[in-house]
Amino acid sequence: MLSVANRQIAHTTCGALLSVIVGLTNWTSAAAQTRAATTIDTKIAGVSAFMRPPASFNPLTATDVELDRYGFPPRPKQDLGPGVLARWESRVMSQTRIVPQLQQTNTFHAPARNIKQTKATSGVVEANSENWSGYAIIDSSNPFVRPGSQVEAQFIVPKPASGCGSKADTYSSANWVGIDGAFSNDVLQAGTETDLNCATGPAYYAWIEWYPNSEIRVTNLPITPGDLMSISVFIAADGSKHLSIENLTTRQSVALAMTPPRRTELVGNSIEWIVERPTINNAAFSKLTNYVMNPWTNISAITFPRLSAPPVNYLPNAAPASATIYRLWMNDGTHQLSGAQLFSIPDATAKEAPSLWFFATTPY
Repeated sequence: MLSVANRQIAHTTCGALLSVIVGLTNWTSAAAQTRAATTIDTKIAGVSAFMRPPASFNPLTATDVELDRYGFPPRPKQDLGPGVLARWESRVMSQTRIVPQLQQTNTFHAPARNIKQTKATSGVVEANSENWSGYAIIDSSNPFVRPGSQVEAQFIVPKPASGCGSKADTYSSANWVGIDGAFSNDVLQAGTETDLNCATGPAYYAWIEWYPNSEIRVTNLPITPGDLMSISVFIAADGSKHLSIENLTTRQSVALAMTPPRRTELVGNSIEWIVERPTINNAAFSKLTNYVMNPWTNISAITFPRLSAPPVNYLPNAAPASATIYRLWMNDGTHQLSGAQLFSIPDATAKEAPSLWFFATTPY
């Protein structure tokens, strides 16, 4: 039995823990209520959009809570390198937030299908996938579900090369960044589409998705080939899931928050920078658009062991010992369709993000 003194200590400790739990609960509830005041219902279940902040709002002087409130990507920590903060400042100060108009489609951007390792060299696993090409980093400790986690990249919207055999031919490709989907059954993602309908011509648009739900198109954020896009998927301080799509060429952006589909939760086991061939009606894969000019820059991801701790970097060329880097080649079982190559690899001590070059090798 506990002595009187020990019972008093236990009572005091439990009371202190209860106070902390109640405080955190109240803080989370207050944060959610504050965020609700700056978002609007999009009429699509599980999706809310952040409104344009007031004219007096300055991202450079805003607190982290205020940035969260308006759906801005988190301010980078100084220890990520001098160039990272400068790029963030340029992004957040040069954009005009618009309220997105959304349309649910029958296109699905699914988890990686049939990942098959071909070789492993220098800490990178080379593998084939039926629908993904690019880089994925898997960490079995599931760090990417933690508040403050972020994956991002910038890329130039690619243009389809001619490949039409008949007017009945259609092709699709998607550039995106995301969390989950490599050895998990969900994907939280945002990106752009470069499609080709040989009867009507090419189509370009931005989209978000939390698979197993289908793609949600942003119909009022125009994009064209050659536009420079910046895409971020991140976990806010209160645990809510945010997505930011910025057209740095037109200086327009949208910011959204998503809740998971029914019977789905964010696992947080993987992050990705991907070119994909999606499916229509979650059935057969589309033919991959024979895209050209698809460079990616400022590729990075971070997690925080604790919100007050230094960030942990995850890059296509460097990741913690707990993680495995996958370089994926899209392969339909007969032909290689798409791949990615690191073409700018800064010194690891510089903490600068590498660059990628995606290339199509479609046989049709």
